[in-house]
Amino acid sequence: MRVRKAADVPLLLALVALSGCASTSSTEVGVRTTLLGFEKRGTTHIYEPGGVYFIMPVLNAWNVLPISQQNLAMSATPAEGDRKERDDITFKTRDGNNVYIDVNVMWRIDPKMAPTIVTDVGQSVEQIKESVVRPVSRSVIRDVFNEITSEEYYHVAVKNQSADKARRLLETELKPFGILIDMLQVQQHRFDPEYQNAINAQKQAEADVQTLVEQQKNVEVKKKSELEAKRAEWNQTIEDALGQAGKTRNDADGYVQTKTNEAKAMIAVAEAEAEGVRKEAEALGKLGGDAYVKMQVAKLLATKKILIVPGSNVSTMNVNDMVNWLTAKEAAQP
Repeated sequence: MRVRKAADVPLLLALVALSGCASTSSTEVGVRTTLLGFEKRGTTHIYEPGGVYFIMPVLNAWNVLPISQQNLAMSATPAEGDRKERDDITFKTRDGNNVYIDVNVMWRIDPKMAPTIVTDVGQSVEQIKESVVRPVSRSVIRDVFNEITSEEYYHVAVKNQSADKARRLLETELKPFGILIDMLQVQQHRFDPEYQNAINAQKQAEADVQTLVEQQKNVEVKKKSELEAKRAEWNQTIEDALGQAGKTRNDADGYVQTKTNEAKAMIAVAEAEAEGVRKEAEALGKLGGDAYVKMQVAKLLATKKILIVPGSNVSTMNVNDMVNWLTAKEAAQP
């Protein structure tokens, strides 16, 4: 066993004093970069999240990078953006109008490339954002949206397609730097005041037209309803008139039938009377016509009560009885 010399003890104590304790949270990775020692200068090592590690401060550099999602908010309103001044993105459409848009880029660090980020990009979130994420994002977004017209920007589908295209290009541009893009949000937009006033006037005109169209539709619906109500009223009037006409027709038919029956009865009576007269005429024309006349006279006298009052006697003679007697006697003769 080797016995250390007393001169080595101070050196060991110095090394212990120079050693340090380093740690990472659950959303951080650590990067140790060799400065002096047995490893080549600049050699890096990754340390997993949620750990405690012993690092030699003088011999190594220690950096901690968050791997949680970060936001790059570029807005015209300082209170809503990363900077204390106006920071929205300006681009010019194909038809020459300036558009100002607020954009939020959601990004994060690729843990596997943490050493590259520390060495080539930055050693803190702020450095990484300002040196790479911000300039690349603004450039890519501006170039993509320069391809559309002012009119197309108002189409949600075109706007979303442009935003998605910008996101995919950002992924490609920032991946070599160890930056991952999760989402790109295009938020509020503004035009130059003159163009915005023209747009507002056009929108108001379109709104007025739409209002007139709606009013016209309402009038059409109302008039159609009134027409249907009037048509129903007319149909009811026609039904009532037809019903009254039917009743009148039935009453007329009944009246005609009644008068027809009365006429037929009168004709029958007249025909019967005529037949009686004819038969009487035939009877008068025959040899026994005088007997028929006597019978008719007797019938007439039978309906009358005749009394003969003699001049010398107060007793009376019933002529009717006498007529009946004569009639019977006449009928008894062969």
